[in-house]
Parts: sequence; C-alpha cells; structure tokens
Amino acid sequence: MKDYRYILQPYTGRDSRFNCPGCGKPHEFSLYIDKQTGEILADNVGKCNRIDKCGYHYTPKQYFMDNGIKPKGEYISKPPPKPLPVSYIEEEILDETLSDYEINEFVQYLIKLFGADKTNELINCYNIGTSKRYGGSTIFYQVDINGKIRTGKIIKYDNTGHRVKKHNNWVHSVLELQDFNLKQCFFGEHILKEAPDRIVCIVESEKTAIIASAVYKDKDIIWLASGGAEGINDEKVKVLRGRKVILLPDSSKDRRMYRKWEEKALKYGFDISDYLEKAVTAEQKETGFDIADMIVQNTTSTEPQQLQPEEIPELVLPTKSNPPEPVSDNDIPYSTPSPVALIDSMIENPPIFEGKELLVKDRCFTSIHGDKIELVGVTSYGYCGNWEKHEQANGYCKACLLNTLHNIKINGKLQNREYTQLEVLILQGK
Repeated sequence: MKDYRYILQPYTGRDSRFNCPGCGKPHEFSLYIDKQTGEILADNVGKCNRIDKCGYHYTPKQYFMDNGIKPKGEYISKPPPKPLPVSYIEEEILDETLSDYEINEFVQYLIKLFGADKTNELINCYNIGTSKRYGGSTIFYQVDINGKIRTGKIIKYDNTGHRVKKHNNWVHSVLELQDFNLKQCFFGEHILKEAPDRIVCIVESEKTAIIASAVYKDKDIIWLASGGAEGINDEKVKVLRGRKVILLPDSSKDRRMYRKWEEKALKYGFDISDYLEKAVTAEQKETGFDIADMIVQNTTSTEPQQLQPEEIPELVLPTKSNPPEPVSDNDIPYSTPSPVALIDSMIENPPIFEGKELLVKDRCFTSIHGDKIELVGVTSYGYCGNWEKHEQANGYCKACLLNTLHNIKINGKLQNREYTQLEVLILQGK
C-alpha cells in the first residue's frame, strides 16, 4: 500500500486551518505538509474545506510540475492497515437530547411553518435533538439502516431558519470519545428499512430533507441528506441498491454544483433533477438556493407564517419510470441460448482480457445472441476500488475491473442479482 509523503495537515483546532486562496474564507484551508519533516509545502498548496461552494484544491503534484521541482519521493510503501471497526453513539445519548425544544431555534422555525403536530412528527421521524451548546442548537443524528447511531451534527440556527456561521460541531467530538472511528451514513438512512419500495431523493442539507419531507408527503418519497456531493460515495450508496434514486443538488453559479452531482448520478446509475437550475434566478443561484428555500420563499423572512397549500411550489422530478421489479432468469424472454447459460459455460475457462479490453465502453448494447443489455449502475468497484490510480501507475488493475459489480437489465427486465464486469464483457462478446 502507498503511504503518501505529502498529506493534508491533520486538524488540531481552528489555528490549523487558514484563509483559502480561492474564496478567501478564513479557517477553511487545509495545507499540505511533508509527513517526514512536518513542514508546510507552500502557502497555496492545499484544499478548501468548502468542497462544493469553493472547490479550490492545489495538489503537491501540480505544485511540483508548475515550478519544475523534482519531488523527494511521493510515497513510502508499507503494509495495509487493519480496518478499524465502526464506532457508534450510545442510544441513551440520543434519547437524552430529545427535549428542550424551546431553545432549539430550528424546531421553533418548523413549528412556525407547519404547526406543532407536524413538527412533532418530523422530530420523531428524523430524531431531531437539542444541544445546549451555543445557547441552544439542533442535533441531526446520522442513524444507519440497522438503527445504529454513527454520530450527530450540531448546528446553531437563528429564528429565520438560517445557520449561524462558526457555530457547529459533532456529537462524538463534544463527548470527547477516545479512538472514535467515524463512518458517516446518509441523514435519514434509518427510514429506508421502513419503506423498501419508496423513491429516494437525496439533497445536500438536513434542513432541506426535513422540510421537503413535510411538504411533499403525498409524493411517497424518502428524503435523505448527504452533506454535499462528496457525501455520496461507494460505501454509503450500498444501502440504495435496487431503488430508484433522484439527486436534487442545490443551485449554483454556472451550474458548477449540478455538474458535480451529475458525475455522481452517472457513476451510480441515479437520476438527477435540474429543477432548481431552471426555476431560480441568477441572484438566487449566487446564494446556493435549495429546495427548502423554494418552499419558504413566500413567507416573511423575519417571522415566517404557517405555510398554505397555494404557497408550496410544485416539485418537478425526472419523468423516467420507476425501475421494474427484479425477476428470475426463467421469466425473461431470452433469445436462445440465453446469456446466462453462455456465461455459465465459459466462467470456468474465461477469455483473457488485457489493457483496454477490461473496460466496458457501451452502457447499452446488444449481446452476441441478440439480447438487449443495459447497464443500470455500478454497485461496487472491485476488490480495492482504486483502479484509476492503478491505471496511472501500473496499467489497468484486473482485480478491480473484472470484479466490478453492475446492476443490469436484459430485454428491459432488471435482474435479481449483480453481474461482474467479466460477465458483462462476455455478454458483450469481446
């Protein structure tokens, strides 16, 4: 395993984060340091923590190339570390925070919008807690599909439902839990188990997911929050296998945010809505207008009133139909011989694939026996999930590529199992 010599400086407090050269925001810029000496590489070599809003990232490799410097070795080889078990928050901690809502400005804001009864439903559905930090803050717990509490995000809001800057933290950090191994999940993920057939919409913020779930309840949608495009990754999307998923990114200038989320949609076979990009003004895009902003924009900014049905904007989602239910191989009208039979006959002595032959170029194709094949989405990127770096360093990684898993349709029917890339290549007749 490669242990890179130049790494982002570990967080030790606000003084370890600096002004970003890109957006100018203070305490948001992480510098690259030399792991062997602890020295900073350069004042502009680093990454902005505001990944979606700014996106500045100047790497050591770019710095060396731009300045004609030969690095002193980019990495040191060492054996891979043993994976650490995921850490969890005790359920009693969550239960203790389900109170004191009179000092929770976000909950009070929800009451103004929806009334006390619906707000109580939202609190119970999403496990909205209260922290006494910053004079009263909101806790958004991340509870996974198995009901385990991964952590909680603490955010201070004002009485207009807006975040108070620099007033945020994590439950595990506040509790000072030692050796806590955080593995985040989607906010609202625990709801998936209760409704396995419902459409899933993913937005950026917890606030947006909660407000949208209250307003568009008749749409039969589960609303999740990812925390941004970077919060949609290989590990977290595993719980979404077999579901229709729609991404609804915040609006942004020059569609920058939309393009980032579009990459995620293409990677995982999700739908994506450009509803906000078309519905909001240029001025609203400058502020990152989201679905929640669209919903409450007709209310008074200083003292919002309870929403009326006529004030709620229509939600426009992609018109693609829901994926069909998986069916058994025997129910599919294959041409003969069937692709499955073809794979089974070759799998013990598969053809040899090398280099670019390992790649699947066409998302939709006709198999060598006339069946219509459609790759719906990738569910796992092989053994180590690092094939892009392997390609750059040592050529295509067979272990990663041939064991990449796909959801596929054959003749319009979603299969009830995943197909490896090896199987897809055989179907393609390469």
